[in-house]
Amino acid sequence: MRYLAVALVCGFLLFSAPAHARRSVDLPYRLEQVWSTAVRLVRVDYGFEIIDRDSESGYLLFEYRSGERKVPGSIEVVRRDDREGFATHVIVGVPAMPAYVERMMLDKLRKKIEDEHGLPPKRRPQEPPTETNPDEGKQGGAARN
Repeated sequence: MRYLAVALVCGFLLFSAPAHARRSVDLPYRLEQVWSTAVRLVRVDYGFEIIDRDSESGYLLFEYRSGERKVPGSIEVVRRDDREGFATHVIVGVPAMPAYVERMMLDKLRKKIEDEHGLPPKRRPQEPPTETNPDEGKQGGAARN
């Protein structure tokens, strides 16, 4: 009986742990554009208090308010290596709130960036790799024995 109670408690703790899922999106804008827009979104549009921020490291910590409740939130902005143009990866996390809050913030950030900076820059078409002859450009060539 005792083992059953321990197993039930362990099972309850295992399956009732809060999910710490975060939402992310790739945006086809320069990192500097996304960063400044994210700061304005949090501070001006939402009116949340910014706890800490570092543009070089690309993180922003804020206090998400829902009524009287205040919970920690974060936004991470990371430059992506994109051969076709600009790309910035944005991650929003508000672990104490439902996942739709993070999705809503990402959607609002995307709309704000489009409103402030216009449509994303057109992607450069990928050029097919060109074949080169390693002996081209050498004067006289190498003599063979």
